[in-house]
Amino acid sequence: MPMLVQQTAQLLAFPGRGISLRAALTPALKHHRLPEQLIEAYVREASAFEGCGIDEALTRVLAARMQFASLDLSSAKRVFLIGPSGAGRSSVAAKIVHSAAQAGHNQLVVIDSQGFNPRNLKARAAFGCMDGRPDSEVIGVVSALADAEDISETITAFRLKRIIVTGLDMARRFGALAAAVTQGAQLAHVSRAPDAAAPLESLSPRELAELLLS
Repeated sequence: MPMLVQQTAQLLAFPGRGISLRAALTPALKHHRLPEQLIEAYVREASAFEGCGIDEALTRVLAARMQFASLDLSSAKRVFLIGPSGAGRSSVAAKIVHSAAQAGHNQLVVIDSQGFNPRNLKARAAFGCMDGRPDSEVIGVVSALADAEDISETITAFRLKRIIVTGLDMARRFGALAAAVTQGAQLAHVSRAPDAAAPLESLSPRELAELLLS
């Protein structure tokens, strides 16, 4: 079995003349249940790097799409977390408070909003007005365990400009993660464990490519 896994990884990295980039990349993305339109976009954009291995071509596509804006605890006065019920807001709030305390920023206020139903129009309007306040960092919290299309709709509906993605330690497929971080929202951090002492982390395009090709 280890030999088979190794050979598969080598095939993805160097597909050879008989296997097109599309034929090698599409099944990997479908395995992670990305939306069909997003799969087609990735494959189309990756075709510009036909001379690269699949891993390098996908890394370049993700690098062009991903935007980053880490949370700066030294300057933030108030962090307002919004997200669907069960997305992991409380865990993220605990992590931010723990990190701020370790850094000596004890005046930071973290507000964990009530979870919402993404189909609730009143919630959309209320949370959509939160961003832009000069005294607050408004960050959406979404889960890598969610459905990829649902997570895209949530980010769009609530106009989430900056997100933290949770649940990476539990996810077996990473279509939701890819959908969340490559369609316009800035990635602040990812959470790989729910413990408050486990830090919020970054995610590079290459790391995401490796997850999608695994």
